[in-house]
Amino acid sequence: MRRIAVVVSILLVVVAAALLIAGGRGMFHGRLPTDTLATNEAQAEDVAFSVASNAHCGAFDSENAFRDPWMFECTIGDVWFQIFVYGSDQSRSADLARLQADGRPYVAKAYYAVTAVPTSASKDEVLHATPPPASIMDPFR
Repeated sequence: MRRIAVVVSILLVVVAAALLIAGGRGMFHGRLPTDTLATNEAQAEDVAFSVASNAHCGAFDSENAFRDPWMFECTIGDVWFQIFVYGSDQSRSADLARLQADGRPYVAKAYYAVTAVPTSASKDEVLHATPPPASIMDPFR
């Protein structure tokens, strides 16, 4: 009986240590309000994760988030979305101008924007699709 208690205690210590290490390395997402002005990559990831969670994204990827604007990806069904998180008003203005010039539908709020990623369609096909592509942006409005 004593041996079982010792084994269980050791197992609990190992699990607790693993969780602390994983949390310290950013493997678990925190949640920041979506109107947060991010000052570093970790905060940007937390904001983007909040945006993705609120829209019920199925997958979340932060592989391309290495500078302001930080870019993250998520999916809803088979549609990919890019979430841009901004660290300044200048970054936000420049990137929103780029998104507008690209002609893709997007939703911009506070210090983030979300746009749908056209997979193989041309810009004209995306803009003239039925239903209009703006409807795929509804989860982010």
